[in-house]
Amino acid sequence: MATLRERNRNRAMRELQELALDMFEDDGFDAVTVEDIAAAGGVSASTIYRYFGTKERLVAWEEDNKELTKDLVRRLASTPPIQAFRDALITTLRNEEANRPLLRRVRFLFANPQVHAAAIEQDLRDQAELADGFAQVADRRTPSLEDKTQAAVCMAALDAAVEEWQRAENNHSLTDLIARAFAAID
Repeated sequence: MATLRERNRNRAMRELQELALDMFEDDGFDAVTVEDIAAAGGVSASTIYRYFGTKERLVAWEEDNKELTKDLVRRLASTPPIQAFRDALITTLRNEEANRPLLRRVRFLFANPQVHAAAIEQDLRDQAELADGFAQVADRRTPSLEDKTQAAVCMAALDAAVEEWQRAENNHSLTDLIARAFAAID
């Protein structure tokens, strides 16, 4: 369970992200500065830089999903990594209503190349973290080539599903697309 401080920080970050998205949609990404967002959010620009690093990462930021991590670790005890990751994603993301803020953010990042680049950088960090997790569950100190490959396959399937989802105009659920993307691997 996250500490009160972590929960408050994450809530503040989510609120700033939503505010920034509103401003970007109204005025355009390039026209809005970090200082504009800070002023509208009642914080200093240095707070935004400390939380996110850059304006692009403000949009690309995604809160750590402790539910997903916990479910994945539990599944890895008895399920191969790719299947465990798929099943944990589907379980965690099954609430389509809760995914609406994610869809808004994903659509924005796909429409803006500089933000998309920041999301790709985050994807690479997530992939490395996933490979580390696969290695830890297998009692290895460092990820093997197999851990790295499985993590890359997992992230590629997730990315393909998310890209299709943001284009689908609500014709498909995210979890159905994740299932289809991972089925293509099998």
